[in-house]
Amino acid sequence: MKTLPYMIFSFLMLCALCTSINSYRRTENIIAQDVNRALEQVLVTMPDNMVTTDTIRCYRNCLTIAELKDTAGIAMRTVRKDGRWETRLVAEANCGFATTFMMSDQKASGSFLFAGLLWLLCSLWYIKRKGPELIAQGISYGGIVFYNDKFMTLSGEQIRLTPMQHSLLEMFITSDTHTLSKQHICDRLWPKKPDASDTLYTLIKRIKPIIETHSTLKIQSDRGKSYSLIIK
Repeated sequence: MKTLPYMIFSFLMLCALCTSINSYRRTENIIAQDVNRALEQVLVTMPDNMVTTDTIRCYRNCLTIAELKDTAGIAMRTVRKDGRWETRLVAEANCGFATTFMMSDQKASGSFLFAGLLWLLCSLWYIKRKGPELIAQGISYGGIVFYNDKFMTLSGEQIRLTPMQHSLLEMFITSDTHTLSKQHICDRLWPKKPDASDTLYTLIKRIKPIIETHSTLKIQSDRGKSYSLIIK
């Protein structure tokens, strides 16, 4: 499967992203628990709702996460409880995304990221290395390689063709001049059909964009008498 390397790379990147987000959210919860626990300890020793400098100093001393000691604070917030509005003290960490991210454990996500990038580099190296081998072992013309009964690009990507398209392109590639008469094509592809002109026209029309997309080739018609596969 030509898409397997990219599927594995995408999977590793997805694992890195999910692991990173999970670690970040876990750190957010740890921070929230720490500031709330510190606030509870402060309210036990200082039960009044007056927030002073001493309250903030005591609150920060109760924190166990060192990164929060310079940013965490206490605020008065109006919240709705049991259908009534009431004012209460709320602990706030006041740390941004970058600070929280740096505090989170990103070793697992970093490992997935490194593995994904390493896999991508190895896959690209393998594809680049395999290209010349395909050219050497198969028939190459205008950016298309015919090898092991398959059509591929120089990078090793398989070109998807219908059976009739495959047969027609094989006739063009294996021909010394890459030119085929209309009658020769019809006799080879539709030997029992008296007049296959319309069928051939449709086949040529549908295979043209495929060839031009994957190579530097195009099909040129000589007044309906013959067709040539030429380099643009």
